[in-house]
Amino acid sequence: METNVEIHAVVRAADILGEVPLWCARSRRLWWIDVRRPALQYYEPSTGRHAALRLHPDLVTGAIALRESGGFVLAAQTGFHYYDPAAGTPATLIANPEENRPGMRLNDGKCDRRGRFWCGSMHDTLREPLGTLYRLDPDLGCHRMLSGFVLPNAISWSPDDKTMYFADTHRQVIWAFDYDIDDGAISNRRVFKDWTHQAGRPDGATVDAEGYVWNCMVAAGHLVRLAPDGRVDRCIQLPVTNPTCPAFGGDDLSTLYITSHSQRFTPEQQAREPLAGALLALDVGVRGLPEPRFAS
Repeated sequence: METNVEIHAVVRAADILGEVPLWCARSRRLWWIDVRRPALQYYEPSTGRHAALRLHPDLVTGAIALRESGGFVLAAQTGFHYYDPAAGTPATLIANPEENRPGMRLNDGKCDRRGRFWCGSMHDTLREPLGTLYRLDPDLGCHRMLSGFVLPNAISWSPDDKTMYFADTHRQVIWAFDYDIDDGAISNRRVFKDWTHQAGRPDGATVDAEGYVWNCMVAAGHLVRLAPDGRVDRCIQLPVTNPTCPAFGGDDLSTLYITSHSQRFTPEQQAREPLAGALLALDVGVRGLPEPRFAS
């Protein structure tokens, strides 16, 4: 366990459920969400500026993707939406795969390097295997890829696009799949890392330029680096119990940013853990990969 890594709280946002950070090279901003407020936020490393843009109450957003043509795709409880905060116009619905399924919402998601947006759904209160993994294509076709998940997370890809990672946080398992980047197809599902009977649960993930998977272990306060064979390469102790998702950012992609949550904290717990819900930053000695955009 590494405890001597220098960690900075760059934004003390006190997020209820901070999630899915991503670096936008065009704006030179780190974007992320607070699922529960709901709010879309950014941090500018060059100026130190932080802004939180409140979303419509119906847009309880679990994931975001940058759009090639500008703005974002939001993955919410009301489906996938286009949203451009610079335009000052409301979000536009493009697909709602969970329509007529009360209590469901979209959760963790990321784009592959052909501009497809992969995103998993979950029930917002029940911990039952009701979730589905979807693939939203640039032509706005929405495809059901897998089902039977409780809390989908950790969607990410190896640098050569041949492996896709996906986790069910509730079940404490990360899987790996063979990935066909041309067709957007997954196959050969296998266990990449089984965390059952261990402290913490696998939440969000990202892959560095060397092909190692960085995973936030919620409820344990650990940041874990996993080798391509699933072996634990590094484990860093963080100053928050509930880190949620990592992302490499900065102009050279050498800073690892981590979101966190303070969900269901009592005032006493928040007082004991003042950085809960903060955006953290640290130098882990390796660079990340550019964030793909939704190709529409």
